[in-house]
Amino acid sequence: MKIRPDQIEALQQHQQQANKTKKVNGTAFGEVLNQEAQQVEGQQTSNLPPVPGLQSINPLLQMQQVASVQAATLNEGEFVGKIENLFGELENYAKHLGSPDSGGLKNAYKTLEGVQGGVESLKKDWPGVASENPELSSIVNELEVMAMTEQIKFNRGDYV
Repeated sequence: MKIRPDQIEALQQHQQQANKTKKVNGTAFGEVLNQEAQQVEGQQTSNLPPVPGLQSINPLLQMQQVASVQAATLNEGEFVGKIENLFGELENYAKHLGSPDSGGLKNAYKTLEGVQGGVESLKKDWPGVASENPELSSIVNELEVMAMTEQIKFNRGDYV
């Protein structure tokens, strides 16, 4: 099979168009995160509700309704807000590291411990986020990796 130049040009144009649609110009991280969360919420609300009266026939249907209500209690806006707060704490950590006063390192370590505790509480409070929204789960995992890396660097003495 020979590759013709017109096929190459068509493929390059298709790739350029795909790259243009992936770029997000001038939007903040929080806005993109909220858009993704709203898309997932829209997909979850498209499920049809169960037919009334079937609960009396099969009591297991009542159990499924309870499970779906518990899954809906996951407030993604609150989850995203906590993630943004943890990113703010990481910025405070960087400021404490750069401060010349003697209490800068102590304050920085306390802030770092707060970030690690926040990541642990996110994972504990919302255990199903990995299956429901993998994008948010990957952000939490990256936060955990950054916090753990900073703790190792701090304990090793890189900032002294």
